[in-house]
Amino acid sequence: MWVLEFLHVLFGIFWIGLLYFFNMIQVQAMPKMLEAGAAKPYTQIILPKALFYFRYTALLTFVTGIIYYGAGMTRVEGIPSHLIHTGMLLGTIMAFNVWFIIWPNQKKIIAGALEGDALNKAKRQAFLASRTNAWLSLPMLVCMVAANHGGIGF
Repeated sequence: MWVLEFLHVLFGIFWIGLLYFFNMIQVQAMPKMLEAGAAKPYTQIILPKALFYFRYTALLTFVTGIIYYGAGMTRVEGIPSHLIHTGMLLGTIMAFNVWFIIWPNQKKIIAGALEGDALNKAKRQAFLASRTNAWLSLPMLVCMVAANHGGIGF
């Protein structure tokens, strides 16, 4: 059981770390990279690999979380279920955003398949879903930590 929890936490740290990287560093640096002519190498070499890890750590976090929850449902006592369920709901929304909003738009942007308004719309959708995930990660983390440490009023 501890292996599932360890993997869930490990994948979650990786996923949320990349989420914060994209939202706090990449968004700020991209205008400067465009000016310096470094945006194309970044988007062709680094970004696809980072997005691969971002997608699959989201998936692995989700899957290990569901398995861990399912494996311990009948044995875990004292964990406030409303907190863990809220955290699970927020994590599920975040994983959905990664796979069904952020990634499809990023894939088109990286491939250069869009121009003009369509490109701006794809960038905006990916940005808003990513920013939403960044904000949802805060209450999600509070719920998941508090659920295992006696509740929010611990």
